[in-house]
Amino acid sequence: MKNTVRSTFRLRWLVAALAVLTSATAPAAEPNSAEPTARPAGTTLKEVVGLTNPESAVAHADGRIFVTEIGAFNKAGDGKVTVVHPDGRTETLVGGLNDPKGMDLFGDRLYVADVDRVLRIGLDGTVTELAKPGDFPNKPVFLNDIEIDGDGVVYVSDSGDDKGQGAGIYAIAPDGGIRTVLGANAGIMRPNGLLLDGPRSLLVADFGTGKLFRLVMKKADGKPALKLLYSGFGAADGLLRDRDGALYVSDWKGGKVWRLSKPRSAPQLITEGHKSSADIGLSADGHYLLMPDMMAGTLVFVPLK
Repeated sequence: MKNTVRSTFRLRWLVAALAVLTSATAPAAEPNSAEPTARPAGTTLKEVVGLTNPESAVAHADGRIFVTEIGAFNKAGDGKVTVVHPDGRTETLVGGLNDPKGMDLFGDRLYVADVDRVLRIGLDGTVTELAKPGDFPNKPVFLNDIEIDGDGVVYVSDSGDDKGQGAGIYAIAPDGGIRTVLGANAGIMRPNGLLLDGPRSLLVADFGTGKLFRLVMKKADGKPALKLLYSGFGAADGLLRDRDGALYVSDWKGGKVWRLSKPRSAPQLITEGHKSSADIGLSADGHYLLMPDMMAGTLVFVPLK
């Protein structure tokens, strides 16, 4: 009996030793290059790379970030909306878009400007065409930014061509009706970034002149009032307010972002040296500016506090 126990013990010892030796000499498994590497817990995400012409970024309350990727310019079908998870992993929410640009989140649905149409996208990837090209009062040329008010009215800017022809701002009502808020040659050369600024009022970034305007929309068919607030923002692109009410303006051509404590206060440069600062967003915790650097193919997290 003792010999049997001793033999069994020796056998178990040899098996355990062999297992340790094998694990020590076996080569480590290579990471799957097809899957993005997750960010270690407790670290801060500073940048997302490998994007193809990212244009707009918006954060969900659960920490996910949605980014529009244009793909190749003027190539139909290769655009998409990408999800950036809190751990840094990325995946495609929906593909097959054309040149998706501005985006907003309302009622757990994304609203995206896609060249000449506006899409409504569920967080499950379901796509609905909210506004088709033929639905607009004028033929869309370059639908760009999206802003949504508390009543669900979707405002969309059309930057027109390089000279501002075909430019304008439209309002899409919850019942699907579309009206012109501001037409071409009405004081803003190439409307781009939109931001609500009180009842019936929008801040508008002019991509063509680098100016910042306040647009007050009149009731019914009244003529809108336009006021110049500031200039010198290069190719003004995105507009954003943080939780303290400060305003941010991005300059696509100059690769810069400015901060203004109020729309008419002196701008302070908070980041520069980027290739093309596009449509900016705010992180779910309010601590970071989400800045797609389009030509660099990255999403940059700019600390605000």
